[in-house]
Amino acid sequence: MNEEVQKNSILKSGLKRKTLLLTGILMLAVIVIQFTLSLVFLNTALHQNIEYVENGFDTNIKTAVETLVSTLKANHRLYEEGIISEETAKEIAKKIIRDTRYSSGTPGQIDDGYFWADMADGYCVVHYNAANEGTMRWDAQDQEGTYFIRGFIRLGDEGGGYSDFYFGKPGHEEGSYKKRGYTLKFEPYGWYISTGNYYDDTAAVIADINRLNFINLSILFITSFITATIGLFLVSRNLNRVVQPIIKISARVRQLSLGDTSTKPLAITTEDEIGELHTSILRVVNTLHKLLNNIHTMISEHGSGNIDYRFDTQEFFGDFKVLAESVLELADFGMKDQLTGLPNRRGFDNRLEMEWQRAVREGTVISVFFIDVDHFKNYNDSFGHQQGDETLGVVAETIRRSVKRSIDFAARWGGEEFVVLLPSTDAAGALVVAEKVRVEIENVHIPCNDERGRRVTVSIGVSTQAPIPEDNINDLIAKADAALYRAKETGRNKVSAGDR
Repeated sequence: MNEEVQKNSILKSGLKRKTLLLTGILMLAVIVIQFTLSLVFLNTALHQNIEYVENGFDTNIKTAVETLVSTLKANHRLYEEGIISEETAKEIAKKIIRDTRYSSGTPGQIDDGYFWADMADGYCVVHYNAANEGTMRWDAQDQEGTYFIRGFIRLGDEGGGYSDFYFGKPGHEEGSYKKRGYTLKFEPYGWYISTGNYYDDTAAVIADINRLNFINLSILFITSFITATIGLFLVSRNLNRVVQPIIKISARVRQLSLGDTSTKPLAITTEDEIGELHTSILRVVNTLHKLLNNIHTMISEHGSGNIDYRFDTQEFFGDFKVLAESVLELADFGMKDQLTGLPNRRGFDNRLEMEWQRAVREGTVISVFFIDVDHFKNYNDSFGHQQGDETLGVVAETIRRSVKRSIDFAARWGGEEFVVLLPSTDAAGALVVAEKVRVEIENVHIPCNDERGRRVTVSIGVSTQAPIPEDNINDLIAKADAALYRAKETGRNKVSAGDR
């Protein structure tokens, strides 16, 4: 009798251990799946954020050089209009280059970006470091043997571009540091204007992002561990009714761990913790299935050019809703301009590719026009960057209202430039829409404390093409850009048509 009791006790003890072990595996599997999916999305967000930061540094130095060149052009026009002498204009230009500073985006550094200018023969016209200014640098090499000055000249002659080289760093008396620069040629004087960021400054920002990602992963891991511990405690209180249902649930979780979110779990009708566990697993499976399907559908829609597609997050709850909203936020960061709410350059490129292929298939025309806010650099200097941002928002909203067809597409190209895509629209129709946009912007009232800042004008360049398979999509953009340049060169606040 005692042996039988002891045997039953051993069996019950073994059953408890096995059940707890099985329950632990089940809970661990669920947590691992949730943690793995979260890890995938967090890592995706991390990589996109790092890419965004790296691209942001590139965009920052490019915008800085382009803005400086625009300022130099404005100064040169004073000479062309006879207001100042050529010598005075050049001296002012040198002072502008020497004294202008901008924020490179490095944490803790303000106005640490500087510029320099070289001639085609390697002569350094202007440099923040007096030791470099006035020297011949054509044969200058960095520690890897790169003739970096020659590289600046080549990029400037090609219309501008980026280069990597080693150079001394302000505040560091010795050594050379890897640097990424951008060069653009200022045609009136034949100057090659350059600036750049140091790679170690960029790496510091990325390191901060990685630290934040590690903190998020740690929190996720701790939360998952606590959840698993609580689940094991609750299940252990009703072991006799756990064993068989948990086997069924475990089988379904194993399917889920293999990526199967479609198969429904077996029906379990117990009205206790196991029944609730079954219901929760079913909800997790259904939620994951729905979320993955929504993400797949959104990726497909974005890939085909429909960047406005979003799925409804109201059907998700708790962390799943946070996860779904995070996915949508990442989509917005990838496709939307955060200042104006319009699609960004990437979103425009996707839609243009889709409409271009459609035009090729159907033999229809397609039109594009660029919009540039006139004298926006001066506007920012006069009324401040905050007012400038608000003005860009008003301009974007005016463009959005003016472009009414559902198939038309407006986006922010960058800086003070916008672009509008008009599928199945010939040159005459595109000019009508462009002129309407110009007039609407000219007449719109911009909230500003200074009356001078309440109105702005724009210049617009229009291009139309009936593409065939042999055509290059970049030609359409280039013609619109050239037309925009003509509009600005011939007085601004007008619409100019490109070659058809």
